Amino acid sequence: MRLCALVLVFALTACRAPTTAPRRPALDFDALPGPTTFSPEATLLERWAGPLKAAHDAGERGSFKGVADVDIAYLVHRVPNEKAAVVLLTGRTEPIRKYAELLDDLQRAGFSTFAMDHRGQGASGRLLPNPQRGYVVSFDDYVTDLHTFITTVVRPATSKKVFVVAHSMGGAVAVLANDLYPADADGLVLSSPMLEINTGAFPAPIASTLGAAACGASDGAAYAIGSSDFREETDFEKSTVTKSLPRFEWKRLLFNEAPELRLGGITWRWLCESLTASSYAEQLGRYSATPTLILQAGQDSIVKPGGQKRYCDAAPACQLTVIDEALHEHFAERDALRNRAVERTLKFLEAEVAR
Repeated sequence: MRLCALVLVFALTACRAPTTAPRRPALDFDALPGPTTFSPEATLLERWAGPLKAAHDAGERGSFKGVADVDIAYLVHRVPNEKAAVVLLTGRTEPIRKYAELLDDLQRAGFSTFAMDHRGQGASGRLLPNPQRGYVVSFDDYVTDLHTFITTVVRPATSKKVFVVAHSMGGAVAVLANDLYPADADGLVLSSPMLEINTGAFPAPIASTLGAAACGASDGAAYAIGSSDFREETDFEKSTVTKSLPRFEWKRLLFNEAPELRLGGITWRWLCESLTASSYAEQLGRYSATPTLILQAGQDSIVKPGGQKRYCDAAPACQLTVIDEALHEHFAERDALRNRAVERTLKFLEAEVAR
């Protein structure tokens, strides 16, 4: 959502009629059948050196032209007699490769997976001469890329339902895309969706003002305050995203194995676009009839819970579940927490396939 259009966007939203869909009863995950334990962290590095990496790399790689002819990379794993297709959207900085565990869990459960790297990160085209800078011209570009992926790659490849599983920034993209293109997905699972960014020492209005000033005075391609090129995380005790040491170490290994996948901090343009987009996205729940599960991390310091709750309270087909001890990355957490996130994800998908 371009900043110059912010006032108009919010005005148009206020004039829209909300969905008249009735409120759905919440799923009782504990009463639903299905596995409750999944890939263990203790053997992750060993499995990555063997079957997990081999299976991940055996997927079908491809790319398509996104907005402004940027190459958007994707990875497909088809399973026999698929129950449905799952589109995976990562968070900011995350390449598809970081979701090898989750993709494997989904495939073992009978879902074909279609994973996409956002523009400017992973194996997709970078947007600036310095490829380390987290940048996007417009947040709308992420949304349009997703729509293109689903309509030109995913839907033609399956006759089954299509679901989107998205984390953090990917969650905001999924919400915005669902609003514009509600026929694209039959359901959403949103892990820590970026519906209210934690701007830290700068309250959101001040961060927005600083970002708007920087973007108005330039192209916004400079790093925002506190950002820089990629810096490897080495101190597990300071991790703000996971309590799992093996998964923390695996993430370090992935970026050392493939340094071209690294991404640094955010630019002013990314900040401008993302603050605007997330503020808009959190208001869209009342217009959505799409079945949605939000996984909220109880100890998240990256995004705030308020936006997620406001969205889900207003969306009649939304259910929010809190994993109390989790940090930001549910699917990279220690086993006790990750198992709950994967269990709820699969049970939600199974319930929607059966509808």
